[in-house]
Amino acid sequence: MTDQPGAVNPAALARGIAEFNAWRFYDCHETLEDVWREVGGKGDDATLADFYQGIIKIAAGFHHLLRGNDKGAVNLLSDAFRLLDPFRPTRLGVDIQHLLEDTHSCLDRILELGPERLAEFDRSLIPTIRLDLEARQ
Repeated sequence: MTDQPGAVNPAALARGIAEFNAWRFYDCHETLEDVWREVGGKGDDATLADFYQGIIKIAAGFHHLLRGNDKGAVNLLSDAFRLLDPFRPTRLGVDIQHLLEDTHSCLDRILELGPERLAEFDRSLIPTIRLDLEARQ
């Protein structure tokens, strides 16, 4: 265990976020899924599993978006809000507020375009995750 409260592996979190920000959404999913398994159901850290699962769902949602899967993108991105909302504004140095605001804008645009026009989605709208490794929250 590290000295960062609630963090099982801050290096893995940083790696997963770097993968997300490089649009390597599948890799991000895989990296953070390992951390999610480590924290899942462990006493006080049980809710921390929701934090990791929320980021995983956003990564998977954007993975589906880039592959033209409207339904997968909408379902995964939508469910991430339920999981991550309790962690606003930040948790473990991750700017959850910014991530959810930007993801919400993307989700709105995906819904507006619908499956027929999903290819018109402006990929520059895909957010980056802001991480402050010095934060201890």
